[in-house]
Amino acid sequence: MPVVHVCSARRRTDKWFLQFWELANEMWKPGQQPIPELFRSEDTIVHKRRYSAFFASDLELTLRELDVGALQLIGWSTSLAVATTAIDAWQHGFPTTVVSDLTIAHAWGGHTVEENQKWSLDYIAAMAKSKLVRSDELMR
Repeated sequence: MPVVHVCSARRRTDKWFLQFWELANEMWKPGQQPIPELFRSEDTIVHKRRYSAFFASDLELTLRELDVGALQLIGWSTSLAVATTAIDAWQHGFPTTVVSDLTIAHAWGGHTVEENQKWSLDYIAAMAKSKLVRSDELMR
């Protein structure tokens, strides 16, 4: 099964992010590579500059070249990157499964991590038609 690591990679000219966040994960600098323990030489890396892994990246082309028909999503943040990627995947014709215990939301809007995680997973299931599973279910 192909593995594609989508890494946030910002440029110093990314005014959209700099209005809201500090410059983190600068392109080609330490911090935007896959976690070494999870990366294999046959894996593929796609850089993204916004929340959705599909927006203005080459993810769709990469998936089509790898003959990928469906996606299993993990990562941070459930309420931003995972949610927008799941919705864009659905719009591009890729069914998604979100591995709920391998995603995590962040606390915002006066809500806890747990509250945002639950709300985000419910939203992804409804709006992106994603299947939700836990990692132990997926491994069976």
